Amino acid sequence: MQFHICLEGEYTRLDNMQNASSLKRGHNISSIKLEETIALGLLWLSGWLVVAVLLFIIGYIFYYGIPEAFSFNYLFLPPEGGRYDTGGILYQIIATIYLIIGSIMVAAPVGISTAIYLSEYAPQNIVTNMIRFAIENLAGIPSIIYGLFGLAFFVVFLKFEYSLLAGGLAVAVMILPVIIRTSEEALKAVPVGYRQSSLALGVNKWQTIYKVILPSALPGILTGILLSIGRVIGESAILILAAGGSITAIPKFVSLNYPYFLPDSARTLAVHLYYQATSYDARSKAFATGVVLIFLVLFLRITNDAGPVTSGVPFKNFVPQFLTPTPPVPPTLSSNF
Repeated sequence: MQFHICLEGEYTRLDNMQNASSLKRGHNISSIKLEETIALGLLWLSGWLVVAVLLFIIGYIFYYGIPEAFSFNYLFLPPEGGRYDTGGILYQIIATIYLIIGSIMVAAPVGISTAIYLSEYAPQNIVTNMIRFAIENLAGIPSIIYGLFGLAFFVVFLKFEYSLLAGGLAVAVMILPVIIRTSEEALKAVPVGYRQSSLALGVNKWQTIYKVILPSALPGILTGILLSIGRVIGESAILILAAGGSITAIPKFVSLNYPYFLPDSARTLAVHLYYQATSYDARSKAFATGVVLIFLVLFLRITNDAGPVTSGVPFKNFVPQFLTPTPPVPPTLSSNF
């Protein structure tokens, strides 16, 4: 009888311990769920706060700038200058297009060639590490420093004077790190099997790079170039120091006099926006110029989204079919007998 009572007491104690443990586990699960809910709410709030700030800025610019920005006279008439900045922005649009063409013509070949060397040919030694270190440092230099370099070297030393050529070369130096890094990462993303398959067929290394690796990495390279174009469009400090600020003369693309390419001083849209924003009498038109710049950047973004990088087109569509691996055929029942 006494033994039976002891067993009942032990069972009761074990039940109490199990109940306490279950309550503790339930409390821990509840606290973990509460922490997860709070963390998720803070992340959600942070994301929507960024979106709200962006929408506020764009909405504020659009509210004051759209009525003027979409008018035919503002987009397609030449500027007249003056205190109230009469006329349109046709010459500024032309100057921006010329600057994009000039800078990308210089930066893209140099940047892609450097990326090919670093990715395919450069040995892993201290010299290569120094080159990569220099590229990373170039990406962190403020744009005004590039402007001073363009003023001292291209404008004064090479005697290009204030011209789109000097501004384009200075901007090309600035966007080189972006093109090099994105192109190098795109080249590294190409599967090693493509290189090995091509070399196994007797193709030399340069033909492998030119006909196999570059087509496969082309989407990533184009993404880097589009990002660079977006930075060129929004740059102003370099161009104020290197390209000047002529407003009432249409810039020429080529000339018979030195310098022969993009010889004229001109204002791009970003520089024109700066001068409009700092002039009290032309601030209303600064919003219109801002709207045009926003639409240019959005156009580049949409173009990038419509390209092969983000549209889901796999790398194999850009590689010759004989280098695309074929998945093995699963065995059937008849093949086992």
